[in-house]
Amino acid sequence: MILAIDTSVGISVAVHDGTETVSEISSSQHGLQGELTAQYMQNALQAANCSAREVTCVVVGVGPGPFTGLRVGITSALTFAHALQIPVHGICSLDAIGFTSQNECIAITDARRKELYWAKYRNGLRVSEPAVNTPQEICALNPNAEFIGPAATLYPEFIVGEPVELQAGNLADLFARGLARLLPITPMYLRKPDAVPPTERKQVI
Repeated sequence: MILAIDTSVGISVAVHDGTETVSEISSSQHGLQGELTAQYMQNALQAANCSAREVTCVVVGVGPGPFTGLRVGITSALTFAHALQIPVHGICSLDAIGFTSQNECIAITDARRKELYWAKYRNGLRVSEPAVNTPQEICALNPNAEFIGPAATLYPEFIVGEPVELQAGNLADLFARGLARLLPITPMYLRKPDAVPPTERKQVI
């Protein structure tokens, strides 16, 4: 049994039996990861009629995504896996979106600040590194591309695409099929953090 968690966009938690997703609970609402992720994990396990001790590994989306929301999912995955002494595996969150299409496409999520996180996919698998750019820049880099993802309708003046929600069950499916490109369990921000260490105070005397 695989527990899959992603909080890069909203919250998505799934339980996968190695063949298919048996339960999944998702919300596209951002900003509630800290309040709801643990509850979603419990609810997904209950819906799958699976106890925590039956879970054999955890997969977690490591982004790209906003700083706070992304950390919640990764910390939850690491804590759950540590408590049960089971392995945890990181996967690019965008892979859960690109996996849904067999066409060549660009998976996109909202990076805020009028930018998008994106990566290119072919036959459901990623063929480029994740990046963050403005919609204009993405279109210039990928003319006539097919766009899919939660942010596919966010900038209709530049991008027209198919809205596809990010589902953690797809991360588990990638892992179960041996198709996942595993990544270190560290948050993928693609931007420098806004918070910086304070500089030395200037003398005023």
